Amino acid sequence: ETVHNDMSGSVPQEDPLGGVEAPSAKVPTPPTRAPQGGLSGVPSFRQYADELSTLQAKGREVSEYASNAKRIAQSVVSALQASDMDAAKKGLEELKGLIGLKAVVGDALWKEAPARLRLLENHQVGPLLETYICCSTLFSFFERGIFCPEVPESFKVGVQDQDDEKYLLGLLDASRELERYALNRGQDLDLASIQICVELSQCLQQAFQQFDFRNSELRRRFDGLKYVVRKLEHVAYEVNLAKQRAAAGSAEEGNPVPAAGAEGDSSSKALDVSVIAAIKLRYDKFDEARESVLKRGRDVIKAAKNAVYELQRGKMPGAEAQLKKATKDANAIHEDLVQHFPALRGSLFSASLEELAEALSLRAFLKEKKLLSFEEMQTASGLKFPLELHEYLGGILDLTGEIGRLAIKAAGKGRPAIAEVSLHLEVVSAVAANVQDLPFLPMGLNKKIGPMKGTISKIETALYELSLLSEGAVRLQAPKGGDEGAGDADSGPDAKM
Repeated sequence: ETVHNDMSGSVPQEDPLGGVEAPSAKVPTPPTRAPQGGLSGVPSFRQYADELSTLQAKGREVSEYASNAKRIAQSVVSALQASDMDAAKKGLEELKGLIGLKAVVGDALWKEAPARLRLLENHQVGPLLETYICCSTLFSFFERGIFCPEVPESFKVGVQDQDDEKYLLGLLDASRELERYALNRGQDLDLASIQICVELSQCLQQAFQQFDFRNSELRRRFDGLKYVVRKLEHVAYEVNLAKQRAAAGSAEEGNPVPAAGAEGDSSSKALDVSVIAAIKLRYDKFDEARESVLKRGRDVIKAAKNAVYELQRGKMPGAEAQLKKATKDANAIHEDLVQHFPALRGSLFSASLEELAEALSLRAFLKEKKLLSFEEMQTASGLKFPLELHEYLGGILDLTGEIGRLAIKAAGKGRPAIAEVSLHLEVVSAVAANVQDLPFLPMGLNKKIGPMKGTISKIETALYELSLLSEGAVRLQAPKGGDEGAGDADSGPDAKM
């Protein structure tokens, strides 16, 4: 039998599936219902959907604002490099006429500094502020010769250490524009203007060298400043040689060389070093607090993980002691440091609270056979400050891995453990079903969905193998990698002791 190629006309071809015969359609038995009724309480995540939907909509609004404002700021930089001061001034006036960040975010979110910072950083406000400071710096430099502009409140996030960091990043971006400007002036052998850029960049480098930058975007940008200084010095050297050659040639012909570039002295300083000095003092204080949070936050994580370890082995008193320690340490960190530096709320401290939420969830399941709601977890935690929703959700998602470990451990008892393993499957399935009610998972929690699905598959495989066993004849072996709570089972239906 042949078929014809409609594209080419009548070229005969063999049917590649000629020997394949599909079976007759038959309706299969529906899947076995997931176990239900074993848990005493399962909270609904739908109550958090509205909050996340509002946050998602606000994020789109902030992104649109940041994209539009950044485009205007970039056009100001382009206008300045093209020596179009009128267009640059018009662009800056347009930026100042925009509503401020506070108005975009809204009063409710603005009052919560950690939530405000996450919203702004996740929706491109950081690059906007850097570009705005860069264009303002260049405009001030070309108009008055001053490289430290004032930043209006409408272009600040309202957290001092974060505003300081954006200011320094904007200055570093502006220094890169000096390199471009110097090359432009080099075409006219304007050594005076190029030398201004050299001296300014050298002073900026010297000021930044007083900082002890940690490994961050600020440190990487600062590392690039030395190449800007080197390039400017090289351009100044080459232009100076070119001017000397031109002067020698003109002297032989009896024609004087016209002077080019800026002339005269100014009483103002090109770089207000006192501004950078004040930023350094605040930066050092913030960095000291950050290091302390990292160090003390590890103690919270350790105590929470130890609590989980004790709970997995049925040692409730030991788990309670570890949970109390974790809560006490977390309260102390928040009171001493985090409430004064909101940016530190999203660092290791938030991860430690997620570990604590996981331990609290596991304790509630083992003691009461229930899943804690957000409000119940806040009460059970004993924390003197509010948990964030993403910390609660992260803890609940991590709980599924611990439930998977309990399920595999129980499966080693053989067929009598089917009801117990089914309860574990009910817990994980309830979390998976609830997550589907949310419009999105904040703070990168999507990465936890894969392991959770792996846990479900693993428990279902264990139940399948238990159903194949004859009572008392065969005992299920825990699969390799069982402590991970996800992955393929190592044992099959014919695994025997």
